[in-house]
Amino acid sequence: MTVPIRRNVVRLDEFEELPSTWNGPHVALRITKGFTTLRLLPRRDRLGVRSAWPPHMYEYFDLVAQAEQGELERTMRQQNRVRIQPSANEIACMEAALGWPAQYLRAQPELCEAVNAVAFAHSRGLDAGWVTKSRGGYADAWRERHDEGCERIAEGLIKDRLKVF
Repeated sequence: MTVPIRRNVVRLDEFEELPSTWNGPHVALRITKGFTTLRLLPRRDRLGVRSAWPPHMYEYFDLVAQAEQGELERTMRQQNRVRIQPSANEIACMEAALGWPAQYLRAQPELCEAVNAVAFAHSRGLDAGWVTKSRGGYADAWRERHDEGCERIAEGLIKDRLKVF
């Protein structure tokens, strides 16, 4: 019997106050959330490999040995892992937000790169220092270009009269 799973998760972004017009920090937030949503989507390389069966069938003696070594809880957690999929609205917002740097910063590729790199780092809980380690340069310079790029994107969104979400 299949039981439908309800998503009664309280989302903090439902209660956040939206600005009246687009601004740089809100654009940065939306692009960062876009990268977070992208990371939650199932990867194509693993779609055909899934199975309803556990990766390994354990017998009674295996479970007893794992309990003695303290590994049983870790194995149980690994087998009961659930991945919550993003909603259709989150995916639509992601698709829109991740296209903004290429659309509005076409003439400034260094700003486009900074917006994407810093937003990607923020989506993983990292800061501009991580971008510096992986791409070189100075964290302050990456942050400044990111902020300037987000402000220019906000100006373009206002000009195009896109509704704030």
